[in-house]
Amino acid sequence: MIEIDSDTLEAKLIRLLLEEKPITIKELARELHISEKKLERVVKGLVSRGIVQIEGKGDKRYVRLLRKDISFHGINPSQEKPLKHKRSKRAKKKEENNRSKDMMYR
Repeated sequence: MIEIDSDTLEAKLIRLLLEEKPITIKELARELHISEKKLERVVKGLVSRGIVQIEGKGDKRYVRLLRKDISFHGINPSQEKPLKHKRSKRAKKKEENNRSKDMMYR
């Protein structure tokens, strides 16, 4: 069983390979919105670990998933803490005005 952090580029790549059948490196880079060089570094790391395989030459290089026993773990950093939304000055003023009006009628 291979464990991979769920918020890494490797995890995104593996999820795409699990969904789709053969896909070229160019298509993967376009799908993940990254450069081909960066994608090739990630793919080489996965090839050295025996998770994926590159087939073909030139522009027609396909990436194929070799192992299906992959589990994703970890929490996306954006999910760890609730987001704090800032209110605009206009919204703050409006809220203050509403409070002062409510106080008059109590």
